[in-house]
Amino acid sequence: MRRSVLLCLCIVAIAWITRLMGAPSSEPPRYHFKIDSQPLGTALQEFAKQSGVQIIFFSQVTEGLQAPALNGSYTISGGLALLLSGSHLFFRVINPKTIEICFSTAIDSSIFSIRPLPALRAAIDAGRRAS
Repeated sequence: MRRSVLLCLCIVAIAWITRLMGAPSSEPPRYHFKIDSQPLGTALQEFAKQSGVQIIFFSQVTEGLQAPALNGSYTISGGLALLLSGSHLFFRVINPKTIEICFSTAIDSSIFSIRPLPALRAAIDAGRRAS
C-alpha cells in the first residue's frame, strides 16, 4: 500500500515539474530578420547570416533577381518563401542546418539541357588529353 502511494506521489511530482518547465514546442522557431530589398543572392546570404542556417545555391540561379525586403519575425520556411516569391525558385531542406535554393522543375528543363552520354565522354577525354 505504501509503495503504491509513494509511486503515485512520484508520478504526480514528475508531471507537475514537467508542466512547470513547459513542454517542448512543436512550432518551428521564429527569427527576427532585417533585410533590405536587394539582389536575391545578397539577400539570401544575409538571411543565412541572421538565421544561422547555411544556404547553398549556384550564383546563376539568383542572377538578375531582386529580393523584397524582409523585416520582422518569421520561421525559416516563411522567411525564405517571402524572399523567393515571384522568382520561380524554391528551397529544399537538406538537413536542419542546410538549405538548397533550386530552379523549379518547370524551369529546369528549359534552362539546362542534358548532354548525351557520348558527348560527355568526348568532353572528358578532351580534358584528359589537354592535361
